[in-house]
Amino acid sequence: MMIRGLLIALMCWGSILAGYGQQVVQKDTARAPVILSTTSIGNDTLPLVELKEIRVIPMPKFKNRRQYRRYSRYVRNVKKVYPYAKYAARLLNEMEEHLDSLPNEREKKAYVKQVEKSLKARYEDDIWNMTFSQGKILIKLIDRETGMTSYEIIDRMRGAFNAGFWQAVARLFGANLKTKFDPTGEDRILNQVVLMIEYGMI
Repeated sequence: MMIRGLLIALMCWGSILAGYGQQVVQKDTARAPVILSTTSIGNDTLPLVELKEIRVIPMPKFKNRRQYRRYSRYVRNVKKVYPYAKYAARLLNEMEEHLDSLPNEREKKAYVKQVEKSLKARYEDDIWNMTFSQGKILIKLIDRETGMTSYEIIDRMRGAFNAGFWQAVARLFGANLKTKFDPTGEDRILNQVVLMIEYGMI
C-alpha cells in the first residue's frame, strides 16, 4: 500500500515536471504558488521534498492466548490513563505560567489550593476508581509527559511535607511517586503502546 502510494505521488510529480521544466510550481487557488526545489538524476529532474519522520513500531508476538489477553488488558489500562497524563502536563505548564505572574507567595499558595480543589471535584472519583496497575502506569506516564516525577510535582506545588506524605501513602500500596519513565529499558513496551496511541494505530 505504501509503495503504491509512493508510485502515484512520483507519477504526479513527473507530470508537473513535464509541464514546468526545471521549476516546479504547485498551484493552490487559496494560496500563492509554492515553488519546490529540484534535483537532476541522469536525464530526470525530480522535486526535493522534505518528508516527515515515520516511526516503524513492531507489533508484539504472542506465544499463547494468555499473553495476548495480558497485553490487551495492558493496552486498555494505558489508553484509560494516558489522557490524564496529557492533561497533567498541560495543566502543569498553565500553572507555572500563572504562578510566575503572581506577585507573592500568599497568592501563589491560594492559587495552587484553588486548582487542587477544582481537580478534586472533577477527577477524584476517577482517580480512586483506578486499579493499582493503572495507577502505576499513570505515575510513569506523568513523568513521560512532564519530565518530572509525581513526587517532584507535588514538592514544587505543595512543598516537601506534602510530597513526603503522599510518597509514604503510595509506598504503603506498593507504588512509588519517584518512579521515572525508562523508554528504552523497563518501560519499552509502555512507550511503544503510547506511540501507537499517538499515531492512531490502536
